[in-house]
Amino acid sequence: MEFLRDRLAKDEQLARACAASSWRAEPSGSVAVDAEDPAFVATAENQAYVEHIARHDPARTLREVAAARQIVDDYEKESWILDQGHRTPELVAAHAARESVLRLLALPHAAHPAYQEEWRP
Repeated sequence: MEFLRDRLAKDEQLARACAASSWRAEPSGSVAVDAEDPAFVATAENQAYVEHIARHDPARTLREVAAARQIVDDYEKESWILDQGHRTPELVAAHAARESVLRLLALPHAAHPAYQEEWRP
């Protein structure tokens, strides 16, 4: 869990440093912050790159971090319950499914030196 929490913290830090506002694609081939005072973010070689950059804006990253953290929190709560001896077939199955989701959430970070191959789904 620590590996994933650290990656999420870094994603959040970078997103907040880039303004937590949404970004928008401009027809001019640039990306701008969608706020009262629009600001230039980047230019790109083609409109597909512009759209991709704008779709992966800091606001989206912050939403993704929040969602992933909730999954990690739920997994850790289930782990605690199971460690206390409260095992039901349904809880064990839910915990196994959530562990699979955590492995998938860690997968985009597989190039990180701390990633462990045994986590790969």
